[in-house]
Amino acid sequence: MKNIKCLLIIILILSISGCTLNKELNIKDDYYDYINKDLLKKEKIKEGEYTWSTFSEVQDKVDNQTDDIIKKLISNNTNPNLNIIYSQLLDTTTRNDDDISSLKPYLNKIDSSNNIKEFINNAIYIENNLNIDIFTNIKVDSDFKDTTQNITYFYPITFDFGTSADYYVDEDYMSYKALIKQYGIKILKKYGYDTKTSREISTNITNMYNDIAENSLLSSDLEDISKYYNIITKDNLQKIYTNLDIDYYLKEKGLSNEIKFSIVDINNYKTLNKYLTDNNLQLLKEYVKLKILENYSIYLSEDYSNLIYELNNNFSGINKDTDTKEDKANNIVKSLFEYDINNYYQKEYFTDEEKDYIEKMINDIISYYEKDIDSLDWLSSTTKEKAKLKLKNMNINIGLKENYPTYSNNYNLSSSNTLVDNIIKISNVINSYELSKLNTNEKEQQLSQTTVNAYYNPGDNSINFTVASSNLFDIEKNYYQNLGTIGMVIAHEITHAFDSNGSKFDEFGNLSNWWTKKDIANYENLQQKVINYYNKYEVLDGLYIDGKKTVNENIADLGAISCITNLAKSKNATTKELQQMYTSLANMWATISTEEYQKLLLLQDTHAPSKYRVNAPLSSTNAFYEIYNITIFNDMYIPKKDRINVW
Repeated sequence: MKNIKCLLIIILILSISGCTLNKELNIKDDYYDYINKDLLKKEKIKEGEYTWSTFSEVQDKVDNQTDDIIKKLISNNTNPNLNIIYSQLLDTTTRNDDDISSLKPYLNKIDSSNNIKEFINNAIYIENNLNIDIFTNIKVDSDFKDTTQNITYFYPITFDFGTSADYYVDEDYMSYKALIKQYGIKILKKYGYDTKTSREISTNITNMYNDIAENSLLSSDLEDISKYYNIITKDNLQKIYTNLDIDYYLKEKGLSNEIKFSIVDINNYKTLNKYLTDNNLQLLKEYVKLKILENYSIYLSEDYSNLIYELNNNFSGINKDTDTKEDKANNIVKSLFEYDINNYYQKEYFTDEEKDYIEKMINDIISYYEKDIDSLDWLSSTTKEKAKLKLKNMNINIGLKENYPTYSNNYNLSSSNTLVDNIIKISNVINSYELSKLNTNEKEQQLSQTTVNAYYNPGDNSINFTVASSNLFDIEKNYYQNLGTIGMVIAHEITHAFDSNGSKFDEFGNLSNWWTKKDIANYENLQQKVINYYNKYEVLDGLYIDGKKTVNENIADLGAISCITNLAKSKNATTKELQQMYTSLANMWATISTEEYQKLLLLQDTHAPSKYRVNAPLSSTNAFYEIYNITIFNDMYIPKKDRINVW
């Protein structure tokens, strides 16, 4: 009798807590899974892919449209340079015959270096002609303290296959580090080294990278973009690179001594500098040769290019490469001839009606945000006024800017050249354009118009929406359904103006401290609560969201859900309309991925996984509790005192 009573008590407890042994999916326990249950059951990850999502489905639609555009551009011979490259990308027979003939002069030039001085001069020549970051990684962008001017930024050099320091020092990356090393060995063997020598070279280069990485900023450090701004004189740059003749280097790069320099990661360069001695000559030769092969493998014979595709597939958990030669050629062409394709895409697939719809929703959200800022109890009146000023001065960019770069017409390619020769020509034109921005002060858009995405740029206080992002809403649906999709994206990007990066820039995009000390302290306290809030979400067995790394994106998600909820309520939205808004939001983030890809995203992505971009902010939204009658007995429930928001 006693055992029966205990069993009844256990059953009662499980029942009260909502935890039955055969628990059915419930909208109050897992909103994302419940709303998307039929969709996630129906959809599958296609062979040769690592994920399916609502976003990827929209992107696939855009990609198909883009592929059609490429065919039309080729058929019309709109840009002869595009026709030449496309033909050479498909002609794998010629590529196999040429193999690395076009790279041989550069590889031989490095091998012929008899001492460190010769090596450095030859490596500078290669860095400039092949556009590879051997000594520096130069980008031209706005001066953070005077956005009317552009300056030169020295970014950290990249590691094997363009990776960052994380892969060499973060224990969570060790399996990827091993994979990268394995493919480095494969490329060296293909180049002609025997297995033993390839392993020795790869090990020595990896050891050098380990040393540099241990003294470099990690991706988490680089999340704070104000750290990028470290103005340095030419003389101080020489003190960092003591083994490099900076006068000669800058002259060969086409950079004037009077140009303003900002160095992003001083220790990254300092550590590489100590290797620039005769004692390390052979190691440095192999370092540069491997960089050349890694950067150009995709344009070489299939034996080389397939290694790159295999590595990418292994990273994401793809067991079979199903991309055709045409697919791969299209992907390369999209980046090399971005203007031609984007210009055509905007004319073909973007209507004035769609643009007007997005602009109206942006204005609705900005107007509401201005009112909402006044309700914040942690922000002083002085800072509130400056925040509203930032909103009023926010630049809105939808689609192509008028000054979008058109340099692809200047490639001057020839069908008699090898593919690599033509790629090198393209690389030189792009590099010249990059440096020309120092004189023109041109601001470049960060996303292709055929990418389904949007972004906030603190450097000019702008929100930017690609033409392809118009596919995230349906003009035939009601306002609240679209508020849950494109509205959520708009509000998310606007909130970035006030995250830990955006809040350091004023209404003109200049790096400026416009907060009071008390406001900063309040903000940092709220930010830590957001970090703690997301840290508790377990994504895979034993793997949790990194609240610190994802904090800015999480603040933007929380701010966006709060904004669209309050905006909808201010328009007297019905319960049904609010439910439609939240349903649209959940549908937008529906995702299925391989476990390998999920693990990779947890390491690399600054966003929370899709499911938690729905459930986490909704669990912190009071209106959500009212609409769905969420109680303490539901898994979506979080005590009111623990619900967190910043904006």
